[in-house]
Amino acid sequence: MDKDTKKIKKLIFLIMIAIIFYWVLNNTSIIGDIIGKIIDIIFPFILGACLAFILNIPMSFFEKKLKKIGNKKLKRIISLVLAIVVIIVILALIINLVVPELIKIIALLINNIPYYIEELNTLTQNMQGNITIDDIMAKANINAEQIKTQAQEMIPKILNSSILFVGNFFSGIAHFFIAIVFSVYILIDKEKLQKQAKKIMTVYLGKNKTRKIIKLGKVSNNTFRSFFVVQCLEATILGVLCIIGMLILRIPYAFPIGILIGVTSLIPVVGAFLGAIIGAILIVSINPIKVITFIIFVIILQQVEGNVIYPRVVGNSVGLPGMWVLVAVTIGGSLFGILGMLIAVPIGSIIYTLIKEDVNKQLQTQQKN
Repeated sequence: MDKDTKKIKKLIFLIMIAIIFYWVLNNTSIIGDIIGKIIDIIFPFILGACLAFILNIPMSFFEKKLKKIGNKKLKRIISLVLAIVVIIVILALIINLVVPELIKIIALLINNIPYYIEELNTLTQNMQGNITIDDIMAKANINAEQIKTQAQEMIPKILNSSILFVGNFFSGIAHFFIAIVFSVYILIDKEKLQKQAKKIMTVYLGKNKTRKIIKLGKVSNNTFRSFFVVQCLEATILGVLCIIGMLILRIPYAFPIGILIGVTSLIPVVGAFLGAIIGAILIVSINPIKVITFIIFVIILQQVEGNVIYPRVVGNSVGLPGMWVLVAVTIGGSLFGILGMLIAVPIGSIIYTLIKEDVNKQLQTQQKN
């Protein structure tokens, strides 16, 4: 093939790329719809892979303990069943402790609405004379009949939203079922799938690139695994400390709020604050004075957790210094919100480990030369 032919082919390729790029820029809505549909299709499988990763942790633990079972496939199935049962039991306990209390508190708030309105009337009368809530509504040009009409007009919209919600709910259940089945398939044949993936990468990418990808996969798996386990441990520690502190300070709803703060603290650094806001709303319905004590207690506890416990415990587990934990969480949260906070630490640890290994390798090469 002469040089002119190569130049012509290269030029044609560049023109095609330019045309495709121009078309994409002028059809962003179509591209967005296509990407959205692709994500909807593959989402159950992504979720299944995530579930497989989580289930693999307790499953591997049970496999090590069931040494007496000689049949590997039987041992794998028993371990997987035990892992699923353990996770279901943990979730059921959390739901059983938190949800009934939330329902009681919401019912209490609804029942106390007349009392709150009466108290608000009394407060406004004391502050402004004999001004009632009705007077305030009149001054603000708020018409009760107009509100009623607007509410009636909103009923069809609410019904449509409800139908859409029901459809999305059942669609979500179907996706979740597919994800569970897919995760089970992955876990049952994980060694076989690893071998197949290695063969495919070796054929199409070569041995060197395959070796680097496998190394990256091992580092990522170990890092995310350690992070997930220690994150759950750290959340448990925080929840227990919160329950103990609330019991000592005689703050109501110690157990449900402590569990709630423990669960929300799975979101690094700021998660405990989210649980605290919900906790404060619950406490104010029973004892408004205790809310101040609760807020002060949670602020102190969160500072200790965010600046001492979390960077040391989680950072040490994934091999990332405490300073870089805070940096990773800040950057991840700024770029991708809550999801960024969740994955920032393990991703930061992977980058830190790879750079550290490469720097040490380069230094050893320079010293030899």
